[in-house]
Amino acid sequence: MMFNPWMLWAVPMVAFLGYASHRASLCTVRAVADVLEGRRFDMLGGFARAVLWAMLLTVPATYFFPERFPVPAANGPLWTGLLGGLLFGLGAALNRGCSFSTLQRLADGDWRMLASLGGFLGGSALWYLLPLTKAEPVMSELTLHSATWLVPLMVALVAWAVLESFRLWRRRANLKSLQHNQSFSPAATAVILGLGGGLLYLGFSPWTYSNSLQASAGALVGEQFLPSALQLALVPALLSGMFFSAWRRGSWRSRKPVQGWGANLIGGTFMGLGGALIPGGNDTLLLRLIPSMTPHSLWSYLMLIIGVACGLMLARRFGLMPRETTGCRSGATSSS
Repeated sequence: MMFNPWMLWAVPMVAFLGYASHRASLCTVRAVADVLEGRRFDMLGGFARAVLWAMLLTVPATYFFPERFPVPAANGPLWTGLLGGLLFGLGAALNRGCSFSTLQRLADGDWRMLASLGGFLGGSALWYLLPLTKAEPVMSELTLHSATWLVPLMVALVAWAVLESFRLWRRRANLKSLQHNQSFSPAATAVILGLGGGLLYLGFSPWTYSNSLQASAGALVGEQFLPSALQLALVPALLSGMFFSAWRRGSWRSRKPVQGWGANLIGGTFMGLGGALIPGGNDTLLLRLIPSMTPHSLWSYLMLIIGVACGLMLARRFGLMPRETTGCRSGATSSS
């Protein structure tokens, strides 16, 4: 995509998305742990809502402007997405944090997350260096002639958005957290992330930080084109929003990483291997691939959740992780 100065609006947008995700303490590992430990689906439901809010913008764009917003090709056949999701999920469980929470914990001063990010870059590059036959992309069969179901889908999305907006408005007292140094609820954060991700898709590009890192690792070994300067600049913009949130809420403090570097490095490497297959991480699946109806993306995310669940159960079975925590900060649990 050719750079235009007006695209710089994406910088404050992404910084605000980082601020919101930090306030909500978003973490797929925490979401899965909540389900396993207490049958709490608030955060997992928040992720689902974010996908629906993003689809509210991406589905009409795909239907009315298919040449500009075509359905992306999958990175390969179904098995690549399933394997990528499983590897990423297992790595996230070992890392005790997903794409979102890795940066959130770094913003809070947990320097072990640098090992996670290094492992992610290394794992992504390693996949391209392995002497394996890489799968060809799988194009979507979704066209205007075969997608008449998109119209009822758009109607259903609009109806859901109206009902969800009324529900949030009735509980607007809980939304005062947006103006104070409190945690954001999963439902409120879903609106911000979903619509923010959709706006990025329409006006800039379907950007996520994990996909930018994965593509950068591929470029270093000569397998992909390096992302644009603006796409790379959005990574520190996202992190700056998280640092600002940590500063405002007083959660930043430099932690001495006496232990855990090895687990974070290995976990990040698995996440990088899986990210090369997806491509990207759980943030890419939730805010880019699933909303744009990329083939296999939903199955990849379901396999990612299974990978996280298996990793958590194995870690606790062998005493490798305290039962009461996954390393992610406890976020808001209100369903508002």
